[in-house]
Amino acid sequence: MNTTKAEKILKQIKVNRAKVLGNYPQLASQVTELKRSVAQNLNAVMAKAIVSLKGKGCHVSIANNAQEAREQILGILAGVKKVVISKNPIFSEIELAPFLEAQSVEIIRTDLGERLSASEIDVHPWIATINTPISDQEAIQRIKEEIREQASHTDYGLTGADAIIAQNGTIALLESEGNVRFTSNLPYNHIAVVGIEKIVTTLDDALTVCRASSVYGLGKDLLNYISFISGPSRTADIEFKMVLGMHGPKEVYVILVDNGRLDASARGDLDALMCLHCGGCLVDSQSYLKEGLEKGYRYSGKWKRVLASFMPKGEGAENESEEACAGLCPVGIQG
Repeated sequence: MNTTKAEKILKQIKVNRAKVLGNYPQLASQVTELKRSVAQNLNAVMAKAIVSLKGKGCHVSIANNAQEAREQILGILAGVKKVVISKNPIFSEIELAPFLEAQSVEIIRTDLGERLSASEIDVHPWIATINTPISDQEAIQRIKEEIREQASHTDYGLTGADAIIAQNGTIALLESEGNVRFTSNLPYNHIAVVGIEKIVTTLDDALTVCRASSVYGLGKDLLNYISFISGPSRTADIEFKMVLGMHGPKEVYVILVDNGRLDASARGDLDALMCLHCGGCLVDSQSYLKEGLEKGYRYSGKWKRVLASFMPKGEGAENESEEACAGLCPVGIQG
């Protein structure tokens, strides 16, 4: 496999990250502290988040495992055979795409990189084209227009989330392109599928997580867009009457995925719950270049061990390689 493009991108991320980190000497300790606090008190924080989300008008459910998460999504779709979906590690974890396709549900991917790479392998948490040559700029523009058109004529949009704020029931979406926002905003129904370890306590905590993911994962001060969603869209501008769905989704469904996370919290396996899924550990991972680009990034780096530590046996990222990962991690997870 030719890894030239991936190596070049990872090298640039490393250089940029070193520069940006100088502006945030306390970032690692801040994000570590807040993530550890949530991991140690996961049940209580989740309970508070559920109350807040429901208070904002969201439909909230808990999926105990990947199968339940898939079935709950299918139940919400209620026979609808088309859905737009943004890129997020949670969808790889619960193996959603093959499940929906087996149910004859058409998946319209809104991530530009996923469309351009035309690969079923999730090669990077952010950059789907990290090892795909891209040269046709006109094609890129056509795909962008096609994605937006398809999203605006689809009733259901599926996203993950980078944080859920327990204090006020707000969902935070971090991204570079803007496609996650319109996946959540253009369809009448927004389904957010979120691992419960993504819950944080306050808005400041959510911003800290977003900045740490940006800096460590992509070497950027902050990615281009952060969207904060507080329940279904509503406005009282028309005759002073509350109207739902005027400027966004009329219904918001939040599926909180456990899949071994509560057990990990109970036994003190905090690494599994503190991981930001930022991809920072992949920057210096030789196993990622050897295997991650071919099999998927979750089969390499620290993420491989994180998955194996909390997912039910047979669903994790098993791999023959035992090579330790020395990649930089904002929360100090050891390889």
